[in-house]
Amino acid sequence: MNELLYTALDVACIVDNLGLSIKQTIHLAKRMHDEDKNYLAAEYRGSYRKWLLDILYWSEYMLDKITLDAEFPSVRIISDGKVDIDSMMRDDFDIDLLFKKVRIQIIYLGKKDYVRMKLRTLMSEYGYKRRSKEFVSFIKTRLHFYHIQTTLRGNEICDIETMRNIDNMITFRIR
Repeated sequence: MNELLYTALDVACIVDNLGLSIKQTIHLAKRMHDEDKNYLAAEYRGSYRKWLLDILYWSEYMLDKITLDAEFPSVRIISDGKVDIDSMMRDDFDIDLLFKKVRIQIIYLGKKDYVRMKLRTLMSEYGYKRRSKEFVSFIKTRLHFYHIQTTLRGNEICDIETMRNIDNMITFRIR
């Protein structure tokens, strides 16, 4: 379950995706560290400073990834090969980012206490057109871990496995 915990890179990706300002980013980082420590990767739980600096590092990286990636070979030469480039350059982004983003939007950023999305859209985010057992299990694990409840119009609790129409709008709320 460690892959479900927030990392600084996750938050930087969400900050970049939502277009948050530096002030909003710092406020978000502080609130997450103060209020949601159990969801942070273990390396960040003890140090707000490390949490914030890593988020700001990855946020800066997101702004000009191509230029920074091109400069890393020079950094490695100067450091006599002691710098691990792979730990500082990323092309793979977390598959759980969608649910992490939903949780952040609802708890910290949203003016509303919910996020809405069609089941079809959710499935296409992960490259699925049909609900397989593996996909449903994957989604249910994330919903349970992040304490997200799914409802249909009228606050009718729904199960993504048994929904008849995948074009129905699902409302995600924190339990």
